[in-house]
Amino acid sequence: MSRWFAAAVSLGLVGATLAPVVRSPDDDGFPLSTFPMFAVPRPAQLTMSYALGVAGDGRTRTLSPAQLGTGEVLQAFARLARALEAGPDACAALCATIAARVARDPALADVVEIRLVTATHDAVAYFTRGARAAEATRARCDVLRGVP
Repeated sequence: MSRWFAAAVSLGLVGATLAPVVRSPDDDGFPLSTFPMFAVPRPAQLTMSYALGVAGDGRTRTLSPAQLGTGEVLQAFARLARALEAGPDACAALCATIAARVARDPALADVVEIRLVTATHDAVAYFTRGARAAEATRARCDVLRGVP
């Protein structure tokens, strides 16, 4: 009986190991991951929205998730996406909240304006040459310092 049990368990494990071979690359799950984010080609073009700080001399500064009220990149991304979906009033409120946080951050003392923007970047060109696409401003607000 124990030999049959061992054989059945072994066949089950071999079957589980081979199961991803017959599944779609996008079908991720138990017992083994097919890592779908790496299994199929991804486009080089990426459209996303993000918050920028604009310095007095016009240079832009990428803001951290902390300025959006979280320590997590994906939570910051979701917070921004929700505001953009909710419309101009939500965007203005988020922009003002970000501006208040930036105003209290000495490392961002040169930032005078916040912009919530959307752009379509070529990911390869962006990371290899720093090429930036045109950014559509969805909301903007001033950073007011010395205001309670």
